[in-house]
Amino acid sequence: MTDNDEGEAATGLDEISERIYRLLLTKADASVSQLATESGSPPARTRTVLADLVEGGFATMAADSRFRAVAPDIVLGSRITLQLNAVRGRYEALRELMEIHRASPGPGGRDDRGRWEQVIGAVAIRSRLGQLRESAEHSVRTFVRPPLVLPMPDGDQHRELQDRGVRFRHLFDRAVLDSDPDATYLRRALEWRDEIRFAKRLPLKLVIIDSSATMIEETAPGRPRAIITANQSIVELTAALFEQLWTTAVPAPNGDPGAEADGDSVEPGDHLLLSLLIAGLTDQAIASKLGIGLRTVQRRVRELMDLADVDTRIQLGWHAAKHGWVP
Repeated sequence: MTDNDEGEAATGLDEISERIYRLLLTKADASVSQLATESGSPPARTRTVLADLVEGGFATMAADSRFRAVAPDIVLGSRITLQLNAVRGRYEALRELMEIHRASPGPGGRDDRGRWEQVIGAVAIRSRLGQLRESAEHSVRTFVRPPLVLPMPDGDQHRELQDRGVRFRHLFDRAVLDSDPDATYLRRALEWRDEIRFAKRLPLKLVIIDSSATMIEETAPGRPRAIITANQSIVELTAALFEQLWTTAVPAPNGDPGAEADGDSVEPGDHLLLSLLIAGLTDQAIASKLGIGLRTVQRRVRELMDLADVDTRIQLGWHAAKHGWVP
């Protein structure tokens, strides 16, 4: 068996795919044209190979037209471990790829554990975020604040992850409720029956995958940018921040009827109305979000105050929380 045969057995890639993957390992990132020239493969074929490498987890999109290799120990390590007794020789190929990777130029920018990775462009962010979500085993936690640049989760992937037992929690900045385009994200999350809460203000936009990785969207002018890290200190810090703000945020209704207490007749639509009211929205903003008239909102708030036997909206908020009118 030749050296290339060993590499193909370890990676599961065909000859041209492994050649391009090895080229990627020697660079911080590279364009399609650059890789096509160096590999001797036509640009169209190179683009197809790169798309397959991204789908297979061997590469990521660093920008809309640039690609970056995933470290061999990440993409191959778990596979090789599962087949260790049957295919011990694959570790030789892994070590060879690791040496190429360690000798590559450029500080950081790779998908190594503990390092920072920067992704530029909406298409690249969508691709990378999809890969991160797909790797989730237990939870996905998200800070959502306008303007929304990070793409809305893919519906099919979202349902598959839910079926696998992944828990989704979204903490929305209250300002999202003041923007109709951004409110689409909220409506979709409610349809998926994710856990949702509202915070008065969020300090940043981020996504936390399990306790293993964090993506933070950079607030910079121009093309959207995001940074990703698996550094445990950073992941633990962002997770702690999420949990701290989550405990003090206002819950949105989870669509689970029967949360009423003391025999009070709170209609299903009132749960969301009360959540928005407690979150601090104006009557006009609530009417816009619910698609009803301003007078309808004011009338229903008055009826809820009468039902709760209170005189002020602040008292209504306390009563709603105490008696289970909001989760």
